[in-house]
Amino acid sequence: MLLVKLLFLLPSSALCASSVVDSTPTYEHQDPSTGKTLLCDKCPPGTHMAAHCTPSTSTKCVPCGENHFTELWNYLPRCLYCGNFCYENQEVETECSATSNRVCRCKEGFYSSSDFCFRHSECKPGLGVKTKGTSITDTVCEHCADGYFSNSSSAEDPCVKHRECAPGQNVLLCGSVYHDAVCGTCEDLASQGEIYRVIVSRLFKTQRMRLGKMRKFVARYVSKPGRPVSRHRGTLLEQITLWLSEAPVEQLKKLPEVLRATQLNSLADKLEKTVSALNCNSI
Repeated sequence: MLLVKLLFLLPSSALCASSVVDSTPTYEHQDPSTGKTLLCDKCPPGTHMAAHCTPSTSTKCVPCGENHFTELWNYLPRCLYCGNFCYENQEVETECSATSNRVCRCKEGFYSSSDFCFRHSECKPGLGVKTKGTSITDTVCEHCADGYFSNSSSAEDPCVKHRECAPGQNVLLCGSVYHDAVCGTCEDLASQGEIYRVIVSRLFKTQRMRLGKMRKFVARYVSKPGRPVSRHRGTLLEQITLWLSEAPVEQLKKLPEVLRATQLNSLADKLEKTVSALNCNSI
């Protein structure tokens, strides 16, 4: 009796909400033996209809088999095939189950656009990453501000602040948006040691050289005898940069002479001019 009273006390909206939540979706089916239209229960997600309801039996539902699914209440005669396949540059985010199709996403380092996965764009030297790419957006680059630089192509790295020289050191070569500042003492520069190596390497990277002269320089001083010389500027510059990083200091001291021997006269002149114009001359 108490239960009945409590039911009467419940708001009608609460009773209606309860009936909506608990109700099973239905569909109309014409019984072939009687011709009457029956209201049959649909099958829940993860199953499909194996037999319609009759005046005396409920709808018969059976589970989906392997690699098949139904996501919604249904009266399908068979489950749907998991037809989503992850292709190149994609990986599985959610595997196929009885209630959902396979879900793919772009691999790390790629983003989705027009149903394809593209590699995140790299920010070129002089540009840094403002916003890293995601699975749905590309990298956003920005120009390095004064006092910052980026010397490589990257989809990860932002612009970096120019180094501050330690006590007792001077800024021998000011930084740019492409390179860091070069710090050292005037004695370091006079000895033409590692500081000189850094300056020479930077000059090679920023100077535009004719491809033929670059190949001649690599063939004579960098590449091993008899080995074919690349015709790609980027590959040649990488080989020269590696050579500069490993060459003995005594060989670097003769670089202007070496450059002139391969008709890179303007580069030799610029190297001598750059060194003579360094900040030590005004200290």
